[in-house]
Amino acid sequence: MISLDPNSPKFQDVATPALVIDCGALQANIASMQETAARAGIFLRPHAKTHKSLEIAHRQLAAGAIGIACATVAEAEALASGGIDNLLVTAPTIGGNKLARLVALQRRSPLTVTVDHLAQVDGFQALLTAADPPLAVLVDIDVGQKRTGVTSTEAVVELARHISSRPQLRFAGIQGFAGQAQHIHNAENRRDAAAMAAAILADARDALKAAGFAVGIVSGSGTGTSEYDFSDTPYTELQVGSYIFMDADYGRVVKTDGSRLPFRNSLFVLATVVSANLPGQFTVDAGTKALAFNGPAPDRIIGAPQGSTYSFAGDEHGIIALPSGTAAPALGARVLLGATHCDPTVNLHAAYHVADRDGSLALWRVTGRHGAAQATAPPH
Repeated sequence: MISLDPNSPKFQDVATPALVIDCGALQANIASMQETAARAGIFLRPHAKTHKSLEIAHRQLAAGAIGIACATVAEAEALASGGIDNLLVTAPTIGGNKLARLVALQRRSPLTVTVDHLAQVDGFQALLTAADPPLAVLVDIDVGQKRTGVTSTEAVVELARHISSRPQLRFAGIQGFAGQAQHIHNAENRRDAAAMAAAILADARDALKAAGFAVGIVSGSGTGTSEYDFSDTPYTELQVGSYIFMDADYGRVVKTDGSRLPFRNSLFVLATVVSANLPGQFTVDAGTKALAFNGPAPDRIIGAPQGSTYSFAGDEHGIIALPSGTAAPALGARVLLGATHCDPTVNLHAAYHVADRDGSLALWRVTGRHGAAQATAPPH
């Protein structure tokens, strides 16, 4: 087990704030989830929206993942350009530019897309030619998140028929992502939400089979519900994502036996102490431009006294409150902040600084990034 020291010489030339990975913990998380999937006889299709990294995707595939899931066209393009195949774009897509980009990508590296409306099906068909390989399509089903997906078994069957009637499309199965269930802290409530999502997918699968369709793929789940979705499940593959990094909110999610999820924190933001004039606190150079704020504050601070707490103090700064009777680190010292919400935190950075067991520090690019959504930030 590697112990990260933010004031190690290997970090001295890293400009802060910077994204840091504990590579030993990352690799252990990849291996643990893959071993659980293998025992359950279910495939893994890890979600690249969490890491946006060619290096991590290659490691997941090398460990045994069947493919990689992507949330955006840009993620799929970036991963395909880096040699990753068997990609699934999990978000239903519309708009000529995005559909055309996916069709162009399909011609280079066959992929699977998701739809939840007839117009999306027709949009893809209009761009494909007889010379193109058939595009595999999943029907997206609303399993309780109320974000995307069809909302009845009748609509699932109707959409599957529409896909099958188009010569350049191939109905491949169904998808249902229960995002609303992944971060439920209470184990029983999370299990119930997972069971509800699984039941909706099982009903859809059975209705499709009764209508004469082969349902090769049932895709969904995530890190928070994987404990339940590996057994007595309709899923053929799980779209787990955050397990590789973990974050402050997943740190509050407990298993049925009361223990935490069996994955190690591997993602941190390296920050520098830039001010320490006020008693009982100090300021670091990592604020809302370095850490996502749509989740709890960092639950781990390495390099500060135990019991220290972080709060946002604007775009460029964070304040770390000290426990009574403790002293602030020296001006210029470094601290490591555990990730808040890992996916959007990654999207704020261009690269990872990867600390390996041998003491080396590698640089891995973050690919397929997009602009952060508009939101109300803490005060400047």
